[in-house]
Parts: sequence; structure tokens; C-alpha cells
Amino acid sequence: MTGYLYTALWFLLAGYLIYVTIRRYRTPIMFILSGFMVFLGVWELVNTLTPVDLKAGVYGWIYRGVALVVLIMCLIWYFLLRHRD
Repeated sequence: MTGYLYTALWFLLAGYLIYVTIRRYRTPIMFILSGFMVFLGVWELVNTLTPVDLKAGVYGWIYRGVALVVLIMCLIWYFLLRHRD
């Protein structure tokens, strides 16, 4: 049951980020974050609907690796933006 809740949460956040990105912030990092939220929603949905645990083993490392790459990109963007001002 919580898998469906997390799926709905990720898709709601993705929808909100896509809306805000299109309406206000047209920066590349916002598009990346929106795509990442969609990725998390799809990952959680597949994890809920299939008997395979996608957060353990090799799949878990892929999940964490993608999250790490997005986090590093956001940190680089933040520090570049902060040093520019």
C-alpha cells in the first residue's frame, strides 16, 4: 500500500515541478529535476507492481547511482549560481 502512496507522491511532485518549470523557471536544472521526479515515480510504480525488489541488489545500486548523479549536478549548479552573484 505504501508503494502506491510513494508513486502518487513522486508523480505529484513531478507534475508540480513541470508546471513551475514551464511557467516560471526555464533553467536546465529544473528540467533535470522534473525528469528525475518522473524517474522516481516510474521506479516506485514498477517496484510496486512487480515481485522484484528494485531497491535491493544491483537495481538498488542503479537507483542510488542515478540519485547521486542528480544530487551532484544540483550541488554544482547551486555553487556556480552562488559564486556568480
